[in-house]
Amino acid sequence: MKIADLNSITVRCPAAEQAPAALCCLLRIATDTGRFSFGEAHVPTPEHLDEAAELFEPLLIGADVRSQGELWERMIQTLAAEKWPLGEYIGAVSAVDLALWDLAAQAYDVALYQLLGGAHFSAVDTYLLPPEGMSDAKQILSWLHRQGEQVAGGVGLSLPSGAPDDLRIVRQVRKRIGPKRRLIVRLQDNCPDLESAFSVARQLAKTEVFWGENILPSAARQEYAKLRNTTEVPLAAGGDLYGIKQFYQLVKTQAVDIVTADLRRCGGITAGRRVADLARLEGMRVAFTAGASPLTTLAAAHLSAHCPVAMPIGLPTHFVDGFGDLFITSAQLNGGFLRLSDESGLGGRLHLDNWEALE
Repeated sequence: MKIADLNSITVRCPAAEQAPAALCCLLRIATDTGRFSFGEAHVPTPEHLDEAAELFEPLLIGADVRSQGELWERMIQTLAAEKWPLGEYIGAVSAVDLALWDLAAQAYDVALYQLLGGAHFSAVDTYLLPPEGMSDAKQILSWLHRQGEQVAGGVGLSLPSGAPDDLRIVRQVRKRIGPKRRLIVRLQDNCPDLESAFSVARQLAKTEVFWGENILPSAARQEYAKLRNTTEVPLAAGGDLYGIKQFYQLVKTQAVDIVTADLRRCGGITAGRRVADLARLEGMRVAFTAGASPLTTLAAAHLSAHCPVAMPIGLPTHFVDGFGDLFITSAQLNGGFLRLSDESGLGGRLHLDNWEALE
């Protein structure tokens, strides 16, 4: 199965509740057999994905989809040779890699987790994420009330900051979901200094947060190490990192308890596996994050099922509510656990007709 064509597509995920629709940059890779797949990129602008697709086209067209490891290395080398900033274009590498792993598993007629080497977990532990951009307490609590048992695995909150009003939401959500369900908290903006980080960590400890993410910048490794020594809350960082070197620097200092890796940004599944290996060697855990595309969420689930040190993954609302409308998948969600099927590849397909295409 060889690559016949690739093109970029920018869409918006249908808006949920009162939250804005999420922008989703996709790269579509088609093969000479008629099969195709989509990979999602985290890039500064859609134009970055367009430029990278044009740069990678001579390298990819005619290549065997089962050569995903070799192609990953060659894409990185191509960016270096052209002196293109890795941080701005690694998302395009991620998109290609995500699509190629899906197609490679289809070529071998196995599920993606089987191609990775098998599943350490028969089902992937999950927690539910509110619609992107929803940070108002009344909206979140109203949304939680409507979810019912879908929050069986717990809830993940993405808050603007560690300000008192934001931390009040954490306490309200904890009260609503009860003491037994997981509560994961991520700050969109880091704390400005170590003193404020200490204060936020103390508040999160009082609400028995499962882990606190992005409290400080990922590069603030020394500060994270000091914070880790003074708080009971497990700390997570790495979602804004790219390239193996950056993750290695975070892991070797053991500054956090959990390394987070965004498969749209870090370099795809190929890079995600290496990050997991680094974390495992240092006795740390790894959490793979979902994307705007449900296929990225499925990729995170397959990699998490394979990885023995993987933490639960967050499921966006549109992943849970979008079955049949936004996409179709053979995976089954029950009681907070996502059970992957033996269908070849990711086991999912997008219904792009229900997504808003952007010119």
